[in-house]
Amino acid sequence: MAETTHSGLAKTLSSKEVLILSFGAMIGWGWIILTGEWISEGGPLGAISAFVLGGIVVGFVAIIYSELASSMPLVGGEHVYSLRALGPIGSFICTWAIIFGYVTVAAFEAVALPSAMAFIIPGFNVMPLWSVAGEPIIRL
Repeated sequence: MAETTHSGLAKTLSSKEVLILSFGAMIGWGWIILTGEWISEGGPLGAISAFVLGGIVVGFVAIIYSELASSMPLVGGEHVYSLRALGPIGSFICTWAIIFGYVTVAAFEAVALPSAMAFIIPGFNVMPLWSVAGEPIIRL
């Protein structure tokens, strides 16, 4: 039976399911496809700096989320946190900004899909996508 919180929302995900969803959301696959290109462009010092600074930032975010989750164990995540910190109007804006952020991440990963397919299917980058006025459009 799902546990019901005082907000009326049912808590239905187990701890294991939340961990798996969180891991998938953080790791993703789109950035993995594009990382090699970014590292090549940044050079060794740029790559090292980016990974170290990224690790530090992710560490701070993890600490903040762990503190928030333990101090406010309510259903709603970021919406609950922003509601308490910013009030109803600020939370409304913040929650919509987070939703738009999630949509852009999905779009970013969709754009990375052809790069992933090029690793799997030889010659994928030269397959015609469609034709306009009889001329083939090819992804390069």
